[in-house]
Amino acid sequence: MTTHTKLKWYRYNIARRIRNLEGDDLIQELEDIIEDIRNKKLDKIGLFKIQIRELEELIAETKKKPKVKGRTYDPFDIPASGDGRIALFGISNVGKSTLMNAITNTNVKTGAFLHTTREALAGTCEYENVKIQIIDLPGFLDFKEDWNISRQIRRVARTSDAVMMVIDLSMDIDRQYDFLIEQLEEAKIIIDGETTYKLGIIATKGDLPDSSEKYQYLQKITSLDVFPTSVKNEESLEKLKENLFKFLDVVRIYTKPPQKKADFEKPFVLPKGYTIKDMLKKIHTSFIERFRYARVWRPSSEIQGQSVGIDYELADTDIVELILHRS
Repeated sequence: MTTHTKLKWYRYNIARRIRNLEGDDLIQELEDIIEDIRNKKLDKIGLFKIQIRELEELIAETKKKPKVKGRTYDPFDIPASGDGRIALFGISNVGKSTLMNAITNTNVKTGAFLHTTREALAGTCEYENVKIQIIDLPGFLDFKEDWNISRQIRRVARTSDAVMMVIDLSMDIDRQYDFLIEQLEEAKIIIDGETTYKLGIIATKGDLPDSSEKYQYLQKITSLDVFPTSVKNEESLEKLKENLFKFLDVVRIYTKPPQKKADFEKPFVLPKGYTIKDMLKKIHTSFIERFRYARVWRPSSEIQGQSVGIDYELADTDIVELILHRS
């Protein structure tokens, strides 16, 4: 057995041992693993020296985490932020953390086997003034159901606007897809083939050989939207950001004070189908009582400064000037 193969299986073992451990229990297990490596004299090998250093870094990070009095630390408790929230989940090592680093402002540690995500991580993906919160859920090990992860998928999904399965185009497509659908069914996100959640698929590693054929096959076996990408291709990453924005079904509304220019830096982001009234609610409920009418400019259309009422349905990139009664 080569050193690389030996380390590969050792890392699988580490991932299993530390699964679902937190705090002092995690630290003790990591210290036991380091001792085991040294007892077997593997610490004399360069790759295992690096492994020990990674374990020591994880111990240090765990010690830094604050202990919350009165309740257990919850690694999945992430407050919602931004203009939309998308949760990612898949099996281990399909590239979720690498993808997170590529499309958000995060710097998640990546690496085979050991650095499987062990808690929910959040980052912000920005697309044309829209901020999308991306939640990276822990991956499943060896295609085995993990009740804790299944439970957390359901919980995080309920607070998200969309849930994305992440499928690696270099691996067995049927096995990944069937397993993840099964987990969604176990989590009661899919019931009798139906769902009330917005579900989609991100297909990673689209730069590898045969990825095009596997992407086409994935499209054939599912009715869900499939978004292919490669972290090595900047154009595909930008396209993914655009697709995630479109998938959320939201519109950007820019406000324009009377006799002034529109603010194109901070749009109001609303679900498609929302009206002037919904926009007023987001600003301040008192604006509804004070509303007289609004003027709307719609790029690339004949609607230029048109006066509209409170029930007018807004479209993406509309510019709105509100005319209110004085308070």
